[in-house]
Amino acid sequence: MYPVGHPLLLFRRPSDGRHPALICLRAISVLLFITSCTTPPVEINTTVPIAVTPSKVPTPLEGEQLDLETIEQLSRVARDESLLLARHYRNHAVVTGIDASTLMAIDSRLAWYAGDTQEAAQLLDTLGADNSTALAFVREEQEYRAAASGDWLIAAKAVYQQALTTPVLRDEQALGDKLFNYLLRLPDATIDRQIDLAGDDPAWHAWLEMQVAYRLDQTRFTQWLNRNARLISRPPLPRHLLEWTQGPELNRVTIILPLDGNLAAAGEAVLAGAVEQLYSLYPNPAKRPKLNAVNSAQYPSVRDAYQRAVQDEPDLILGPLTKAEVAALMELGPLPIPTILLNQPEADTVDRQRNRMNFSLAPEDEALQIADIAFGRGCRNAIVIAAAGDRGGRLLKALEPRWTRLGGKIRGRLVVAQASEANEAMGALLGSGSSDARIRSVETAFDLPVDARGRGRSDFGCIFMLAPDPPTARAWRPLLVFHMSGDSPVYATSSINDGVRNSRNSDLNGVLFVEVPAMLPPRISDRLSRLRALGQDALSLAQHWNQATITDDWIIRGHTGTLRRKQNGLIERASELATFDDAEVRYGALP
Repeated sequence: MYPVGHPLLLFRRPSDGRHPALICLRAISVLLFITSCTTPPVEINTTVPIAVTPSKVPTPLEGEQLDLETIEQLSRVARDESLLLARHYRNHAVVTGIDASTLMAIDSRLAWYAGDTQEAAQLLDTLGADNSTALAFVREEQEYRAAASGDWLIAAKAVYQQALTTPVLRDEQALGDKLFNYLLRLPDATIDRQIDLAGDDPAWHAWLEMQVAYRLDQTRFTQWLNRNARLISRPPLPRHLLEWTQGPELNRVTIILPLDGNLAAAGEAVLAGAVEQLYSLYPNPAKRPKLNAVNSAQYPSVRDAYQRAVQDEPDLILGPLTKAEVAALMELGPLPIPTILLNQPEADTVDRQRNRMNFSLAPEDEALQIADIAFGRGCRNAIVIAAAGDRGGRLLKALEPRWTRLGGKIRGRLVVAQASEANEAMGALLGSGSSDARIRSVETAFDLPVDARGRGRSDFGCIFMLAPDPPTARAWRPLLVFHMSGDSPVYATSSINDGVRNSRNSDLNGVLFVEVPAMLPPRISDRLSRLRALGQDALSLAQHWNQATITDDWIIRGHTGTLRRKQNGLIERASELATFDDAEVRYGALP
């Protein structure tokens, strides 16, 4: 007899035909197989070299002169070739006897290019504290890194300290230009707060008050200039500010827009924005320029509409609005009257006419900006997802070269042609697809459910989600989370926000995107808000025409973003960082 509970009793075949022994063997096999299923078959670029910690770096000595050439050489290698190779050259430099201060500067740069921004900052702080001779280098690095991460106040203060403490400045004027640029990027509330905290530094206080006056109007800026110009000499004021105050006045402006037909709503929105800004910039009716509108829909061609605008003898023309109309006008060659075209042609048709600007809501500017922001926040390896078509191609063409030039790497790219293919394609791209497939094969082979999920790839730090519209973004974002990339920062353009409150926007919670100020709270926005903002800023550019033509610095903090005119005549926009929180649009916080 066998005693009750003897192990052999467990192997009696049950009535359903499943033998307990077979079940145990299956369970063991499943457990063994799950280990391999939850790990991707190939781990791409698993690690990057970490920066040397301060405790392992020799202490910098006071008075050591930095070897700037070696620092730049190794930085170029890290950015353009390989961080591993740069680390190898760094170690070789240690053997050949490089000084401790230069070594710490190199390690700070390598930490930066590795994406360890905190370690890079700590090394820089240590270098500045131990060797005052390196302070100029330290402050320049702090300025660059603060600007890269979008901390404009820290960048401005770093420039100001460079100007005050550096005995011999290489280019004082350049420092003044940069200081103005960084302060211009700060919100009004931050400027007001810093004025209250300025203390007993009259020059810093004057720079801050200048921003308040400059943003209001020419009259108040001129008044500020008369009172405070003597306080600002190191660094000096940007020369283009004087050009703004001394340029000729606008008396007549003509705007060309479609005010009938399919584009009537768009044209009317731009016109409404221009009129609103006209009254804001020129509250005094006696000094307010006359604004005439030409309805391009009533003319056989845009050339005829432009000739009609010329007959008004305006000081400046705004428009036309569509890309095709702008391209047709640019084929005419030099334009007879200063003109701000409200769209831009393809890049290969852009020339350098001084009498023209192209101002638009081009998404390429936003693609460039999210690349800068992601890199400044420490991402170095990215996945890019875009939609097939012209818009997706333009965004990729803008973003990828910028990302590479900064020092980032593209670890994977997906162009989605069909919405039905997105799920499977993202699974393959993010590494979870093959792992999930193996788990499903186990479930099928052993007829048992497996409580496990595949792991995605880990060789990237952020995702650029270049969705063409809000519905696509709301479809893609949950798929990214499903395929195990929910913790990776996701960056997008303003295309994901249509300005309409929608509970489905909760699917976009946490996504970082750049948006025009006119679409951000506390403003109440709609689908036409961006076009009204385009009209407002076009009028501002008209007032700043002479200033914009002599500098490529940022000169306007407008409703579509901060604006500058590049040498080829294109107006570049820098929008504000935003995010979705509880399905609502909010300003994005600093890292």
